Amino acid sequence: MKVSVLIKSSLFKKSFGAISLGLAAPILGLWFYFSGAIGVSTEPLAIAAILLGVLGLAGLITLYLSKQVIEPLDHFIQTATEIARGDFFQKFSEEANDETGRLARLMNYIVEDLRINKKRKVSERLREKYKTQSILENIADGVILTDSQSRISLMNPIAKEWFRVNYSAVEDESTGHMLRHDELVRFIREHSCAYTGKRGTTEISLTSQDDRRVKILQVTTVQIPDTDGQDLAFVVTVLHDITREKEVDRLKTELVSMVAHELRSPLTCISGFSELLLDAAIEREQAEEYATIILKESNRLNDLINKFLDISKIEAGKSQIRKSPVDMRMLVQKVLDFNMQLADKKQITVNFDAPDQVSTLSLDRDLIEQAILNLFSNAVKYSDTHSQVQLRLVESAQTVTVEVQDNGFGISEDALPHIFEKFYRVTDNEEARETTGTGLGLPLAKEIVEAHGGTIEVNSRSGQGSTFTVTLPKKRGEIAEEGAQVVDEDML
Repeated sequence: MKVSVLIKSSLFKKSFGAISLGLAAPILGLWFYFSGAIGVSTEPLAIAAILLGVLGLAGLITLYLSKQVIEPLDHFIQTATEIARGDFFQKFSEEANDETGRLARLMNYIVEDLRINKKRKVSERLREKYKTQSILENIADGVILTDSQSRISLMNPIAKEWFRVNYSAVEDESTGHMLRHDELVRFIREHSCAYTGKRGTTEISLTSQDDRRVKILQVTTVQIPDTDGQDLAFVVTVLHDITREKEVDRLKTELVSMVAHELRSPLTCISGFSELLLDAAIEREQAEEYATIILKESNRLNDLINKFLDISKIEAGKSQIRKSPVDMRMLVQKVLDFNMQLADKKQITVNFDAPDQVSTLSLDRDLIEQAILNLFSNAVKYSDTHSQVQLRLVESAQTVTVEVQDNGFGISEDALPHIFEKFYRVTDNEEARETTGTGLGLPLAKEIVEAHGGTIEVNSRSGQGSTFTVTLPKKRGEIAEEGAQVVDEDML
């Protein structure tokens, strides 16, 4: 260390003053004492020379001590300053064998411990940050973090997708600019005014990019206080998609309403005409007419209950599917032979086009017959008299397809997405509304086909007829419905 730097040190100045005073006092005292005893000169110049000598000696002593104490101490301070700034790779010099060396070794041990702890804490923070980031990026809910000024601090990918935010960085952007949803922005700002500790919940509608589907979001805001727990620091807004739950609730309500209506109608007829039969004055011809109506409504009610139970069993995986080798050409022909009277009553021409040879499939014969019968009876029921119904059987390398085509009332574009829903009936056409039905035939056919690993599709336009296509896989044992009990009769 330079001498000029040592001299500027406050410790050097204090040491120099103390040593100078300590040397000057006894020397001057001795000098005055002996001057009187032996007659030594007491001239000012002599006194000044003595003082200068004392100061020079004191300076040399102080400089030596400073080199031994101040220089290691200054290096100690510089090292400690760097460590305080976060550089834990600095080390104190351990060369001295005195107390400063022992202190340096002790401090190096402390610094090493701090460095290890800092490394561990940094790793833990990085791990927690990565965990939090992974959760936010993969969670199915939207998450938006805003400050007390309703500026966005964080927005996870699903929230960006819902609100069509294409920017990677959204920090410090206003909610109004980024979200462009007045109701949500207003709700967030209401909970950003002051810290109350209360959660806020509401529901908003969000239109999809194609402007056709509406998404229902449940919005929950949670206020995060600052360190003193008094003022608001952040507002966490969580958006949960409840569209499916809302749709299920709506369908449940409609199902209960439709089931009540469908059960009430035949029961009312049965009850009413049964009371009429109790009249003793009723004629036999009238009684037979009333009994016919009661039988018809009873069969309708029985058919409704059976179909509903069949669908429920298949959906719950409790229906036992007994598979056996089935020739689809013979199966379709059997359905037509046993039910041709349905078409004959309306003078409808039925054509069946199929190859001479069709591969044998492993199916539940009774269930597939029921599905094809439902499609055929619907084609006849919703067709005009003197019209035509066409059935086609097509085989490919992997599948066998059955098509049922009619020239009837057809299905509108709005009704097509709902055609396989329970109790749904097309009401666009006046003649279709007057045609009786349970609204369970197509849902049951769909469940049966899908339970065999197949698909059912419909192509239709209002007033231009409909074509239902059933595609069944050739692969044995392919079952789409998990949990369905499958029995292969070849193994019995």
